[in-house]
Amino acid sequence: MAGSLTSPPHERREAPLIEVTIDALDERGDGVGHVNGMPVTVPFTIPGERVRAAPAGRAAVAGTIRAVLTEVILPSPHRARPVCAHFGPQASGAGPCGGCAWQHIAYAEQLRIKTAIVDEVVRRAVPRAPRVRQMLAATPDHPWGFRRKVHFVFGRAGREGRLVMGHLARGSRRVVEVRECPVHAEAGNRIAFAMHEAYHRAGVRAWTSGDPRAGALRGVAVRVSGDESQAVATLIVAHDRDRRLRNATKRLIAAQAAGRGLHLNVHGRDDGFIFGAETRKLAGVDRVRETIAGVSFLISPTAFFQTNAAAAEVLVHLVLDAVPPDLPVLDLYAGAGLFTLPLAWRGQQVTAIEENREAVRDGIASQALNRIPKERCRWIARPVEAGLARVRATGAVVLDPPREGCSDQVLRSVFSDRGPVLAVYISCNPGTLGRDLSAITRHGYSVTSVQPVDMFPHTPHIETVVALTRDSTTGQGPRAKG
Repeated sequence: MAGSLTSPPHERREAPLIEVTIDALDERGDGVGHVNGMPVTVPFTIPGERVRAAPAGRAAVAGTIRAVLTEVILPSPHRARPVCAHFGPQASGAGPCGGCAWQHIAYAEQLRIKTAIVDEVVRRAVPRAPRVRQMLAATPDHPWGFRRKVHFVFGRAGREGRLVMGHLARGSRRVVEVRECPVHAEAGNRIAFAMHEAYHRAGVRAWTSGDPRAGALRGVAVRVSGDESQAVATLIVAHDRDRRLRNATKRLIAAQAAGRGLHLNVHGRDDGFIFGAETRKLAGVDRVRETIAGVSFLISPTAFFQTNAAAAEVLVHLVLDAVPPDLPVLDLYAGAGLFTLPLAWRGQQVTAIEENREAVRDGIASQALNRIPKERCRWIARPVEAGLARVRATGAVVLDPPREGCSDQVLRSVFSDRGPVLAVYISCNPGTLGRDLSAITRHGYSVTSVQPVDMFPHTPHIETVVALTRDSTTGQGPRAKG
């Protein structure tokens, strides 16, 4: 029987433990159950489990109690032993790291859960859509070491402000010091930990929100190629006026301890972004070279590029399979050309729209590296809404929007005004995927396939590739403007 959420007046110094059966998972990947009709969220649990937990206060969602797992009374058959010492409510050190949410769930069950999430979202948005395919895993037998962009943040510990390096705790800006990170590429970990040790020995202090003058170090990011033959590190600092930091950095360069290149990013703002606006090369190469689907990509240290190269290759092949080779393609939110370049390399005419100019420069450099004729790619370095004004009707469109999905203006401009014969929508957020698919189908399109891909194992993150075709009743071209 579930425990009470309240206690007698003489016992209110500490809330009693509660027992709850986990019914579902929320969008953060946390287990959700009910006690006396009240929703209770308990991280690190699995649907079907009976657990004991300590109430920890009101959750972000009104009317919900969040609780800390203290005991699994009835475990799920899918419960697994976490690989990382910093995972879970019993994590060593300063508490659970915020990097992973599902290391306690067997990987095959993670894939099943994610497939079911996408299926529910798509069927709710488009009832006539075909059944969602089973999620594809790039490395199903070993879902570790897949993050080719290794990122750590610096913080302070103890009264002396000792320099520590780790990840942010979930829902906060508190740094959890870590000694390992098994989801990162090992080569990137080695470089990052070597840099932390060098700055610690030199007495360099970490920047802290609200006290930017006390230290300089904010974080380190290391981009590693899929075969780990190349790595470029970027040191992120609030300022570069610290003499000890400069001297330690020179020693790292002399020892070649920062990979094939070292860059400095100055990020003086008090915000949640990883990088600031200013980056300069200190030593070595400008970019990391990555090969995906037979195409070489040159990736700048601070530019966005999929961090799981093996899963990115799965995405590329899905897009290539969905788009006939004889159609011209409009690639929206193109980034550095993850889809643009393989399509153009195959021989198609591609117009790529991307607002990040650094990513566009990477794409153009990669096009030259692969000797793809210039006339096959047209790059438009503008926000998608503005770039579409320069584009006429096209045969096929590829959309890979950020988490917030596409604006109504973009969907209307693409599917009502231009009317491509087919579209491929790549989503990183099931919530906005459902919303956008509902809107696209109202413009006269039908979903033909839905394929989820596991880009980030051990997290609730889901990547989904959806193919759509224009209904025959909508005509053969864009609508006339009156």
